[in-house]
Amino acid sequence: MKNQPASYEDLIHPLPRLHPKAVYYGILKLLLGTIGRLSDGIRLGSQYGFDSGVMLEYVYRNKASGQGWLGRAIDRIYLDTPGWRGIRERAEILKDTLRKIIHDNSRQERPTVLLDVACGGGRYVLEVLHEFSKETVTATLRDYREENVQKARALARELGVPAVIETADAFSEADLKRGNPAPNVIVVSGLHEILPDNGLIRTHFHQLYGILQTPGTLVFTIQPSHPQVELIARTLTSHSGGPWVMRLRPFALTRQWAEEAGFQIAQTHMDSQNIFGVVAAHKI
Repeated sequence: MKNQPASYEDLIHPLPRLHPKAVYYGILKLLLGTIGRLSDGIRLGSQYGFDSGVMLEYVYRNKASGQGWLGRAIDRIYLDTPGWRGIRERAEILKDTLRKIIHDNSRQERPTVLLDVACGGGRYVLEVLHEFSKETVTATLRDYREENVQKARALARELGVPAVIETADAFSEADLKRGNPAPNVIVVSGLHEILPDNGLIRTHFHQLYGILQTPGTLVFTIQPSHPQVELIARTLTSHSGGPWVMRLRPFALTRQWAEEAGFQIAQTHMDSQNIFGVVAAHKI
């Protein structure tokens, strides 16, 4: 029988000190905190959190760097782990999904008004916006961390994209209701996967449905599985400073929450490893 991944409830508790896994992960964590920091990616993850927008922006760039040949070699191994390969593939799927939505709106002579509620460094959206005129699509990108907002603004300037980029809380009713006109495309990428609170995510679908125009489309990402979920929980830190413990959610559960809020699932596209997926859901 295939081994089942450790559950969130298991991973939030430390292993007994002399457990063989505790020894193994302890050694690995020590190596990451010493020789591993020769890698620029591991150093950034240690500073900002391995699930942070700063980290993801580095992963999207996919250019190994570090101190000397050893640092670059470690960085290459780090950037080629299954999760980061999946993240980069997810970004391409997300970009293709957004292009199709914007083209469909344009064919119906409907300008796209896009809101990304938690953009991180904003690369996946800004690279798509760069391909369209400001008459075709207008966009607001938000994030609650100032370093992410600054990185997204810098990238927007580099690409010449006239997006509004501002600080906001993706779960705040007041922040979500800001903006006129209301969005007809909302993007939620990489946010739900890093939050363990099921109630918060379930409520979020209702919040997003409430601010989306009719007709409109919600594009969100999912993470039903991960081959290194225990290794990550035992060795890496999150943006909050604690262990990066992921709550993997079956798509059936996430789909149920989206449909409860009123959305109709239009399409789901998984990456080649079946770690991440991009879902488009309509408000009709």
